[in-house]
Amino acid sequence: MFVINLNEDKTRIQVKTSAEQNSQLIAEGNVAADVPDHTVLILFDQIALLPSDYQQIDQLLSTVSSYVSAIYHSLICIRFPRTFDNQIPFDKLQYRNECSDFMSANTDDLKYYPENNFQGRQDQYELVSDRNIILGYAEQLLQLMTREAFWSKNWNLQEMSDRINSATNNAMILDKINHIPCAFGRLFLVESSNEQFGYISDIAVDSAQQSKGLGRVLVNYFVGVVCNSEKLNSTLCLQCAKEGSGAISATKLYRRSGFEFFHIHGNRIAIFPKKKVASEQSSA
Repeated sequence: MFVINLNEDKTRIQVKTSAEQNSQLIAEGNVAADVPDHTVLILFDQIALLPSDYQQIDQLLSTVSSYVSAIYHSLICIRFPRTFDNQIPFDKLQYRNECSDFMSANTDDLKYYPENNFQGRQDQYELVSDRNIILGYAEQLLQLMTREAFWSKNWNLQEMSDRINSATNNAMILDKINHIPCAFGRLFLVESSNEQFGYISDIAVDSAQQSKGLGRVLVNYFVGVVCNSEKLNSTLCLQCAKEGSGAISATKLYRRSGFEFFHIHGNRIAIFPKKKVASEQSSA
């Protein structure tokens, strides 16, 4: 049975074989909790197991997921070191990916378009990433989100502000003619010395402004954040909405930037998402 240790501020995790002083270190990495979004990212930078040790990998995943879920009651996304990509026999694991709507992409997959713009509409639209400016539009963004994003129907102004403050990066597209925000999205990251693992969420575009490439501009901005960083390896994941005004075009939008569904990836990217169970959802 593995034992979990979290540092005081819950940003560093260690997994050991026991609580004894001479216990073996099994895994170690960084943790970042996006509390308003009920999402926790875990980026392991070292794991003392072989990809073929699937029984111990099962135990590691189950132990970490259960421990962290008990603290945060959240979606848990675990990223193994890149050396495990294409190596783990996923079909032999009991720890299953239950998130059929999840998509991911790593450094080799991500497609960033430096010249991506507003299709000649720069006079009408502006991409804003300054957190303080975006907070100034929190009330209007709340109206946008509750109208267009099915998961945000019960948000209030505090929830909207908390999400803006919690994100590593925000992006808002402003309609300069009407002086209102017409699109929004968030990126949350956990980093190690040479790697970063991120989760894109809350992508929403005003239905009156759809089919103008605004969603593409948002996603491309977040891809650019990681592609232009100094980290050697980057991995992004997201949940592709199956309902809402933009659901039909969402898959095409994300695939254009290099994302693909987990079940199509197979074991090519060693990411393990685990949704919170029903008992946890009720207390979140």
